[in-house]
Amino acid sequence: MAVIDQERVNRIKQVLRWNPRGMTISDLTKKLQINRNLVAKNLDMLVISGQVEMQPVGAAKVYFLSQRVPVASMLEFSSDLVIMIDRDERIIFVNEQVPTLLDVQRETLIGNRIDAINNPFLRDLCRSVPDPDPNDRTGNEHVAEMSTLVGSGHRHFRIKKVPTTFEDGSHGFTFIIEDITAQKTYHQMLEISEARYRGLVMSSGEAIIGSAPDGRITSWNPAAERLFGYGEAEITGHPFSQLVPQKTRGDLDRLLHDIRQGECIQRREMQMMRRDDHEIDTKITICPIRDENGIITGTSSIIQDITYEKLEMHAREYEERYHTLFEDMNVGVYRSTGDPRGRFVWGNPALLQILGYGSMEDLREINVTDVFSEPDGRMQLLDELRRNGFVKNRVLSLKRTDDTPVKVSVTALAEFNENKDLVFINGIVQDISGSLNPGTDRAGPSAGNG
Repeated sequence: MAVIDQERVNRIKQVLRWNPRGMTISDLTKKLQINRNLVAKNLDMLVISGQVEMQPVGAAKVYFLSQRVPVASMLEFSSDLVIMIDRDERIIFVNEQVPTLLDVQRETLIGNRIDAINNPFLRDLCRSVPDPDPNDRTGNEHVAEMSTLVGSGHRHFRIKKVPTTFEDGSHGFTFIIEDITAQKTYHQMLEISEARYRGLVMSSGEAIIGSAPDGRITSWNPAAERLFGYGEAEITGHPFSQLVPQKTRGDLDRLLHDIRQGECIQRREMQMMRRDDHEIDTKITICPIRDENGIITGTSSIIQDITYEKLEMHAREYEERYHTLFEDMNVGVYRSTGDPRGRFVWGNPALLQILGYGSMEDLREINVTDVFSEPDGRMQLLDELRRNGFVKNRVLSLKRTDDTPVKVSVTALAEFNENKDLVFINGIVQDISGSLNPGTDRAGPSAGNG
């Protein structure tokens, strides 16, 4: 390759600057009094380097001084780091971003081999991108990423190494280096966050289901498998509506419509369906998932099985109804233990009135045997309950708290444990003192022994 005579190049550029309308090779030869071939060769170099532009005018070629801003000036405004090296890997240009990053003077970099400078950033830069073929004229760039120590911390960079032809026609490479530390840190934090989130989802005791905007199931945690009976592999890709009975699919469609409008539905009760077609009561929280642009890309559902809660709620409602009913009844209702002496567990106001006690707390303080007039009355009642499991309209002689006698009719049902031991007695007591004629006892000879 011919050596460029910089003085001759400068003279050609100066003449072209004085003739902005352009000049042919013949014009330049006459003006400069230089061999035509030398002028042509230097013009070719200037065209290649971008300093001169050529336009064909008829059969002639007219050359103009390029009006383009010098590349080096433009690179100073780049937010990326730019380093140019020649064929011998000597630094011939760096933009201001490089010495600022490395906290050095530009003069300490220019003219030195890049691998000879004792700096972790430059050392790792040389290693990060494989050397292309220096004779490659295709201009193919090589891209790589590197993490390196800069100052007191590690930074991350994306690097392009581009084959470059310089103004003098020589060849080398340009490193265009983008600082991606913030992006890397964000993605690392995102990966950690996603890993933690997935760990929480997988270990959650509540069913968590992900689905696409069209309702297809995309994710399924172990709790969902336990609740609905489907494995993740067999349910993924199926419609979410497969999890609800036909009668509630209209409710689900309305929910999904609201989700597509951006709403988040919190703890909505819904009947759903297991794999075995068994219906369950659930509370579902379902919210849209958005990407970084705010576009809804799917939904996340948290489902809680409340079947037993609903059963307990209904049981409490029935219990309250029966409790209210017993409280308002005119006959005494009670529950007592089944041991020989016995203790009252519960009794309604009518029972307290029959026996003359002011509160249930007072009644719990005594033994059941204490309300019987006859010493063996309680034992005879227990024997009959053990034999038959119940007594019906048995007349008993009892006494109030002031020892006033009272005749009652008792109907009772026994409760036994797995060993056939009598553990509880549930009964109804009716005061019949006023319904008996004087001197008459409907129970016969054993009436006083109940």
